[in-house]
Amino acid sequence: MIPTDVLVVSAERFEYWKDTPNKEMPMSVAKGIQVGLAERVITPPPGAPMAGFAARKGGAQGVHDDLHARAMVIEGPDTAVAVLSASVCSLSQEVIDGTREEVSRRTGLPAAQILMAATHTHSGPTLTEAYAPYLRERCVECLADAWGRREEGRLGVGVGHVEDVGRNRRRLDYGGLPVDPEVGIVRVEDRAGKIKGVLFNYACHPTTLGPDNLRITEDWACYATRTIRGQVGHDAVVIYVNGAEGDINPGYSSGLSCIGAPIPIRTFAHAEKIGVRLGRAVLEGLAGVETKAAPSVRSLSSHVDLPLRRTFPVTLEEAERHRRAAQEALERLDPGASRVVRHRAEVEVFFAGMVCRQAEQFHSEEWRPSVSVELQSLRLDDAALTTFPGEVFVEIGLEVKRRSPFRKTLVIGLANAGRTGGYLPTRETFDEGDYEVLASRYSPEAGDVLIEATLKQLAQIAF
Repeated sequence: MIPTDVLVVSAERFEYWKDTPNKEMPMSVAKGIQVGLAERVITPPPGAPMAGFAARKGGAQGVHDDLHARAMVIEGPDTAVAVLSASVCSLSQEVIDGTREEVSRRTGLPAAQILMAATHTHSGPTLTEAYAPYLRERCVECLADAWGRREEGRLGVGVGHVEDVGRNRRRLDYGGLPVDPEVGIVRVEDRAGKIKGVLFNYACHPTTLGPDNLRITEDWACYATRTIRGQVGHDAVVIYVNGAEGDINPGYSSGLSCIGAPIPIRTFAHAEKIGVRLGRAVLEGLAGVETKAAPSVRSLSSHVDLPLRRTFPVTLEEAERHRRAAQEALERLDPGASRVVRHRAEVEVFFAGMVCRQAEQFHSEEWRPSVSVELQSLRLDDAALTTFPGEVFVEIGLEVKRRSPFRKTLVIGLANAGRTGGYLPTRETFDEGDYEVLASRYSPEAGDVLIEATLKQLAQIAF
């Protein structure tokens, strides 16, 4: 394996160096970059269990649009990096580690310089023992293919803006704000200036479709991708990576979603509406992105310990009393009660049961004080891509962007996180409770620790 501080060169020159260990690695004469792009279909077979919703009943009964793994490899004079996005709800640590190790073995690309992220569609497959090996192999093929397709090119990063796509689901009474209106854009061209690939970054759950949907789909990201390819060319590889989307979705409450309540906007028509809107915002921003043949490329990977819960708000007895009271209240409802009143009571029962499960887990296990989380940052000239584990609240992503040494900072959520995923709320929201806070295993100060660790890493690659 090539050390991360050693030049990565072409596969042929790497074989020469690898087989002659007493020689110093030859320096590249190329001043520009080489870029490779590839994609693979990762759609599961009919009947596959679907991930994302506890209220969903039944496996996949059809395919609305295929799921994909999409990859981009960038090789500069001093290093090489890769970004892979998989349109699944989450990636397991086994898939991440296995993919990185095999790609490194095949290409010489250091495992720590391979960024892997899930788009977080809730209309994709569960990573079962049958599906996970298939997904891993397809991700390996995609990255190895992108590596093999490297050619001289040009690259640039820009930032666009979009309105009325994502909503802060915890702040619907306040207009669904804050959100992150930025759309990060990476434009990849060949030597002649033709667009070969686009990576776009936006923070929002791809969960327009709810638990009643049994068709495989990338959700609104499918329509955004189609819109972009419709203008730049259908042979272009268009990669979507999510952002700090822990509290951002297309505009409905998490409680109603948890009980499977009918929500009018959870349709393919609405997914198309917001997907096309986002795709057009990417195209508008893409037009203003300037590319270079020799942008600086740097990569840094490190770990930080994020603190876990040290206390839980209620005892097991208190949680169980509340659960029984919520259930009794639901049973006492007048049969003529409105749909809204009944849904509120059902949500209360769901949350009370959730608190019971979380309390039981917390009080019956020996919780570690912290968990080690991988952070990765890529410098692409005057811009940076930086990763968050799991589903981090948008406010944390906005703070990193505000304080980043890079004017253009793309925050990539659900990245390099298998065992370290889950919701990561802000300190302030722990007093509010609700779904994401109740489900989180992190302590209130974890968000602050993540912000400082990310900014430290960004500072290291900025100079």
